[in-house]
Amino acid sequence: MNRLLDRPLPLAGAFAALLAASALAAPPPFPDEWFFEGTNRPAPLKALEGKPSPELEVENWIGSATRIADLRGKVVVVDFWATWCGPCMQAIPENVELVKAHGEEGLVFLGIHDSNAGWNDAPQVVKDRKINYAVAKDKNGGPSARAFAVQFWPTYVVIDRAGIVRAAGLVPNRVADVVKALLAEDAPAASESGDGGAERSLGGTRRPRSLRAIEGAKAPEIRAASWLGDPPGSLAGMPVVVHFTTTNGSLFMRELGRLASIAKDLAPQGVAVIVVFDSGTDATSARSMLDAAGIVAPAAIDAAYDAAVDGAVGGAAEGDPPPRGSTLHAFGVRYLPATVVIDRAGVVRAAGIKSDAVAPLVETMLAEPAP
Repeated sequence: MNRLLDRPLPLAGAFAALLAASALAAPPPFPDEWFFEGTNRPAPLKALEGKPSPELEVENWIGSATRIADLRGKVVVVDFWATWCGPCMQAIPENVELVKAHGEEGLVFLGIHDSNAGWNDAPQVVKDRKINYAVAKDKNGGPSARAFAVQFWPTYVVIDRAGIVRAAGLVPNRVADVVKALLAEDAPAASESGDGGAERSLGGTRRPRSLRAIEGAKAPEIRAASWLGDPPGSLAGMPVVVHFTTTNGSLFMRELGRLASIAKDLAPQGVAVIVVFDSGTDATSARSMLDAAGIVAPAAIDAAYDAAVDGAVGGAAEGDPPPRGSTLHAFGVRYLPATVVIDRAGVVRAAGIKSDAVAPLVETMLAEPAP
C-alpha cells in the first residue's frame, strides 16, 4: 500500500469560487475594528473569509453532535475557547444571551474547547454557566484549531447560511453584530447552498449526501494499493482534480476521455489530475482504458476498504452499495464515475461535478490568492 502526498488530498468545486466568477458582487467586509488586532489581525484568519468553512474534527460532545456541512441554511458561530482562558469565560454570558435571542431565527452556536488542557472542567462549566449550545473537545493535536487558523483564545468564526466564512477573529462584543447582519441575508437557493450547485453536478439534486458533506473539508488521504506508473510528486499549493472510475461500461470510458481533454488543457497551468480506479479493478484492464482514452496522468488502483482501518460506513442511504475502496469511502463516493476538485489550500471545493464544469471552476480557483 502506497501513501500519496505529503498532505491530505482534497476534491473540487465550491460555490464561493463560483461567486467570484459570477456577476454577483462579493459582500462587503466587516470593519477591521471589530476584530482582535484590527488592521493588523493575523493573515491566516483573514484568509479564511470568503471561502467554504473547514469541517470540525472533535470528540466528547456535550449536547448534540453536529457537522458544519449539515448546517447549511443556518448562521453558525464557532467559538474556540478553554476553561483556563479568562476572556473566554467572561464571554460565555454573551454567547448564552445571543443564542437565546436568535436561536429560533437560524443561529447555531458551537463551542470548541482546546485539546491540550482544561477539558476536565468543561462539563461543570457548562452546567454552572447554563451554556445553551453544544460544546465539544478538539481532537488530540488540535486539528480543528489548525483548520480554523486559531491564533488566540477565544477565536470566534462566523459562517453564513451558504457555508462561507464571513468573519474570523472577532472580538466577543462584535459577534452579535455580525450574526444579526448574516441572519438578515436571504437563505441560499437549494442549488446555491455551498455544494457547487445541483446544475453543475452529476445527479443534480439527487447527488448523494455523502458527496455534498465532503465539500468545504480538508480532503482525506489517497490510499493506493498500487500505482499504474509513477505516483505524483508533491501537490502542495496546486489545484487537484481527482476522477474516480472503473472499467465496466461505456459511460466510464466516455467520462475518462473528457478528463483527458481537461488534463491536457489544465496541466500547463499547474493543475494536477489523478485517476483512481475502484479496488476491484484489474490492473491490465485499467492500463488499457487509460491508453484508449489518451489520458496522461497519475493513476492508481484504490486500496481495499477495511472497516477496522477506514471506519464504519456513515451517512449511506438505503440501497447504497458497499464501499468499493478505501479512498472512495473516505471521499464519500458511493457511485461511479465521480469527479472531485481540490483547491490550492487542500480543501474540497466540489464533489460529483460534471466534466464540463471542471475547467471553469479550476480557472476561477487559479485566480484566487495563493494560500
